[in-house]
Amino acid sequence: MENAKSASRDETARMREKYYQDLDELHEEYDTFLHDMKHTMRAIAALARDGEVDEIISLIDKLDMSLGKIEQRIICSHKVLNALFAERKSYAEEMGVVLDYDIVEPLYFQDFDDVDLCSLVGNILDNAIEAEKYSADGEGILFCMKMAKEGRHIIIQMENSYDEKEENQKAKTDGTERVGAKHGIGLRNVRKIVRQYGGMIEDKKEDGRFRIKILLPVQSGWRN
Repeated sequence: MENAKSASRDETARMREKYYQDLDELHEEYDTFLHDMKHTMRAIAALARDGEVDEIISLIDKLDMSLGKIEQRIICSHKVLNALFAERKSYAEEMGVVLDYDIVEPLYFQDFDDVDLCSLVGNILDNAIEAEKYSADGEGILFCMKMAKEGRHIIIQMENSYDEKEENQKAKTDGTERVGAKHGIGLRNVRKIVRQYGGMIEDKKEDGRFRIKILLPVQSGWRN
């Protein structure tokens, strides 16, 4: 158990370091965007005088695309989770898995240790990516996080494809460990953290999808 906690601390420290590295890159990209935008705005002004509407629209679309790429790297305001979300999304893309986030701010994390948050979210995302990777007809992963309406709970919901038959067949042919075995270990760790914070967890498999819902009570920092 102590080894698992130590691994979680190492992961959290790594996520913090990654966040600051990403932040430096983000600032550099944004500075470049602002520099390029000055030239683009001058070009737009010149095109406007000549009535070149199509060219103006094309330049604005390019600006929007550049800004969109920057905004995609800002998934949530929590430093460690943002780095974790970005890394897992990158890994999912490498595995050919679609991973979408729906994060609704503000979120109040004052009562939660970064190590526990990293372990909880990391485990359920890792489980989902592995299961999705083995699904014959993967429909992608959707991870949602928001405050309950009364502001006293953080709600985490996620769903992903789950194909136990395909998973078992894959394990037989390539000799790898069953995804289900890893999935069980990850869920046990998640349940332990949820219990530690007095939260609730529900999960079920239905129609080829695995769904999980977690409620974590917020004692401080909540708003009416």
